[in-house]
Amino acid sequence: MAQTPDYFFNFPFPKGEQKPKHMRKEDLKLFIYTEEFPESSDMNWVIASTEDVTVGEYELAPGSTFDPVDIHAGDEVYYVERGIVTMMNPRTGQVVEVNEGEGILMPKGAPHKAYNFTNDSVKILYAIAPKIWDVDGPPLDYDEPFALYKSDTREER
Repeated sequence: MAQTPDYFFNFPFPKGEQKPKHMRKEDLKLFIYTEEFPESSDMNWVIASTEDVTVGEYELAPGSTFDPVDIHAGDEVYYVERGIVTMMNPRTGQVVEVNEGEGILMPKGAPHKAYNFTNDSVKILYAIAPKIWDVDGPPLDYDEPFALYKSDTREER
């Protein structure tokens, strides 16, 4: 597991000092998920991260995905602000194309991977509650086999 940046769980204010806070662009925390694998990472902006919720945005470049598979310690909601993202749960093989203006819920502990198979960048708003990761940070390996489904027929479009 990777080390969680120190601003997770106490941004924009430390524990015990909670109060309404206007978050401007210049206040957001920029990070790469994950720094250990920059060649397959995405750009993230943390809007807020407390002990109860983490909210942010991330952007996937055209033709990219993020590695490793992500697994959170809370439920995660994605809302696609721009573009089309293809979400996969490697444990179940479920694949869902999520279009601009749509969302998807990833339950706590559900492994997931996002792909951008388009020629345009994708921008996603996310919220994770109650915790983004355990104290050890994000898992850096996923050693389960990917469940893939095959079809003998081709869907006509």
